[in-house]
Amino acid sequence: MLDLRLIETFIQAARRESFSAAAKALGVSPGAVSQNIKALEERLATRLFARTTRQVRLTPEGQRFLMRCAPALEALADAATELQEDRAAFRGTLRITSTTAFGRAHVLPAVITFRKLHPELEVELSLSDGFVDIVAEEFDLAIRGGILPDSDYIARLLLPVAMMVVASPAYLDAFGTPETPEALSDHALIGMRSNPSQRIFAWEFADGAEVRRQKIAPALVLNDPEAVALAAASGAGIAQLGSNIALPLIRSGTLRHLLQGTMIRSRRLYAIYPSKRFATAKLTSFVEHLTTTLADRSDLIWRDRPERLPNS
Repeated sequence: MLDLRLIETFIQAARRESFSAAAKALGVSPGAVSQNIKALEERLATRLFARTTRQVRLTPEGQRFLMRCAPALEALADAATELQEDRAAFRGTLRITSTTAFGRAHVLPAVITFRKLHPELEVELSLSDGFVDIVAEEFDLAIRGGILPDSDYIARLLLPVAMMVVASPAYLDAFGTPETPEALSDHALIGMRSNPSQRIFAWEFADGAEVRRQKIAPALVLNDPEAVALAAASGAGIAQLGSNIALPLIRSGTLRHLLQGTMIRSRRLYAIYPSKRFATAKLTSFVEHLTTTLADRSDLIWRDRPERLPNS
């Protein structure tokens, strides 16, 4: 392998046709330049310069060598600069807000693995199920359900979500299985309260091509989807959950899936951030990292023709 210092000395001397000018550009003595050139010529077993008392000129071999090595050295310098710029781009702070359950279960692990790749980056993750004004509260990224109509935002699909009615085997053995949404009124239901409005979420069912919202009279009200899942798993009643939370519990047999024919399949979870002209490298890189991570989680996604689930 050739010493890059010798190559750089050669290029500087060749372009200036002067050892002393090359020495000035490199911040070394003319003697050091002469010594480096001599060492390079010996290494290549080729005379690169024709020397006179007044100037130095490239030999034909030196000209060919310059044409090949100068672009290569410049490419190495560009690569080093690009790495330094990338490293600088992943400094500072990335502020993310996410819904609580999804953020705790999926965004947080992605943040941890992302920081291992970029340890100089500080990440702040805020978990909340309430409305968040990304710009006013100075968040770089929001993980939310639904679609923002505002064209000033980019909405990157993270995960399709189906709304699933579920209950534990123990509850169903004790109180029976409802066959229609209307039959739910005869059962203990677990509701979830919206943090910003304090209203209890209505349940949603597919009615042909339409979505029918049905108000419920819950026996138990919680404000966290994971808590709702835990309550349903413990036999406290019937709940409606997003498939990203319900599916692992259904597949394990902890919960059973009810009323499949009325299930809403059109919900989505998105990564939402201001339009591309404001997106930073650390933001877009994290969104790509999160998207790739979730793409491998087929266990969280309900397919139109899914595999047969336990007890469903």
